[in-house]
Amino acid sequence: MVFTPVYRLEPETIDAVLALDWHGPITHVFQRDNPLPGDGRKTGIRNHHHQYQRGRETFLAGGYDAMLVIESDIIPPANALQRLWALDVDIAYGVYVFRQTHVVNLFERYYADDKYAGKKALNIGESFSVRGLWPPSKDIVPCSGAGLGCVLIKRQVLEDLPFRITNNPGVHCDTWFTNDAYTANYSMMADTRVVCGHKREDGEVLWPS
Repeated sequence: MVFTPVYRLEPETIDAVLALDWHGPITHVFQRDNPLPGDGRKTGIRNHHHQYQRGRETFLAGGYDAMLVIESDIIPPANALQRLWALDVDIAYGVYVFRQTHVVNLFERYYADDKYAGKKALNIGESFSVRGLWPPSKDIVPCSGAGLGCVLIKRQVLEDLPFRITNNPGVHCDTWFTNDAYTANYSMMADTRVVCGHKREDGEVLWPS
């Protein structure tokens, strides 16, 4: 199931989602369900959370193996689903840059080397961009999240983890989902060849570099 929670739906996103290459059945869900009026940050966070709750409910009610999330201002490559599925991990990430900070969405996973197998750091990590680790030397890299702009989530993860926010929200549900998935020790990898555009409100499309 390809899930696009609609906030500001871009035509490039629609075209890219419908052009995804896939060898089997696929369901596209463009969900426009923002029950709270207004455009303030807290309202936006609550609507964003509601969208993901509804998307998860729809997914779990069907016989889907995984949910590919493509947010409504993300432009994925045609092979995004194929490449992320091929990683065969619980949560597989494509790459884009955040609109505000211009850093890549992927978080460095500390203790990712084999000699630290099974060990988790107390710090979930920070963007590969922060410590000058972008671009990495390998196409496939372990990570600890983060954004949900282009991510393939296996069914078991969505059965176990709800999307949540706090009672006084100041942070989007993707942050809490990332924390919960990392704490639960789900396998998380990224394919840095799945390069996505991220369209701003002014029409400029940002690309990882």
